[in-house]
Amino acid sequence: MSRPSEVYVRPLTEEEQQWVQRMYHQTTEAMVKTHCHIILLSVQHYSVPQIAGLVFYSEDMVADTIHAFNQAGLQGIIPQPKGGRPAKLTSEWLKKLLELVESDPRDRGYDFSSWTAGLLAKVLVEQMGVEVSESCVRRTLHQQDYTVQRPVLTVSSPDPEYEQKRSTIEDLQRRALAGEIDLYYEDEVDLALLPGVIRCWSKRGCQRKIQTPRQNKKRYGAGLIHWLSGKLYWAVSEHKDNALFRSVLTQLIPQAQASAASSPRKKYVVVDNYRIHFTKAVQAWLTEHADEVELVRLPTYSPNLNPVERFWKYLRRRVTHNHLFQTIENLIEAVLAFFRDMAASPDLIRQVAGLAA
Repeated sequence: MSRPSEVYVRPLTEEEQQWVQRMYHQTTEAMVKTHCHIILLSVQHYSVPQIAGLVFYSEDMVADTIHAFNQAGLQGIIPQPKGGRPAKLTSEWLKKLLELVESDPRDRGYDFSSWTAGLLAKVLVEQMGVEVSESCVRRTLHQQDYTVQRPVLTVSSPDPEYEQKRSTIEDLQRRALAGEIDLYYEDEVDLALLPGVIRCWSKRGCQRKIQTPRQNKKRYGAGLIHWLSGKLYWAVSEHKDNALFRSVLTQLIPQAQASAASSPRKKYVVVDNYRIHFTKAVQAWLTEHADEVELVRLPTYSPNLNPVERFWKYLRRRVTHNHLFQTIENLIEAVLAFFRDMAASPDLIRQVAGLAA
């Protein structure tokens, strides 16, 4: 007998919500990731049959996962060791470790600014009463896909409507997952003849040298990506203006007109606050196609919310960095070849841009 479809996860505390989201993004264990995905979808009021269709597991498995979480909390969705010697490191210990490593030590009252494996081990003894070695902490963090990296400086968004705008975008994502709308993200990129530089293999003591052009030249690209499928639209121009933006935006319309008989879903395009997105020419075009396309503004200074930014990062690694093209035409030819290759590999686009799971 099948389980009822009206099984939903209990309300999560803020701490549980953050922990499940962090585990979903960071764990290397496929089943733990699936369990977290199920819980997060149930929180968003997806039914058991809907979740089963999204994660490709049976309804019984989905319902069992939700029941396990409702009864045992976080321990219910982390596979426990079977038999043998009792595990020294519990799910609560792992939860505390990840909570600590994601925090600023000084915000917790400590007199140091960065965590080391040794300091984490010491604090965990104090808070959890479980003594483990520094190497054990380091090994566990590696298993959770953590590495020692240099941080990047950033600035938080000053937008007073940040939470409201982010919530609007999250609601659009839920509607896109439910098949009610089509959701896209758009952004522009500078394409300069002067190459950027990134780390590369070099013999010790011999730093690789990248030639620079005598005169820098620029072109500009625009990319628009479907949030679910990874379908890519692009354009290149000599100017970074509203004409470039419209040239990529208009590529959505032929598809809509071709399927007019089947009442195509409305298309929402998420953009940043750059002025070319809101010129009179763009507004006139949007008015003409108001039933088909609508723009949605990102909060100011929030590039992390736009997956096209990650797509551009991949473009730079593959094309524009560490190589001097002899002419701007050669550079654009390589960029267009990159666009064509990526358009033929939407799954790769979904992976590099971090699109819908």
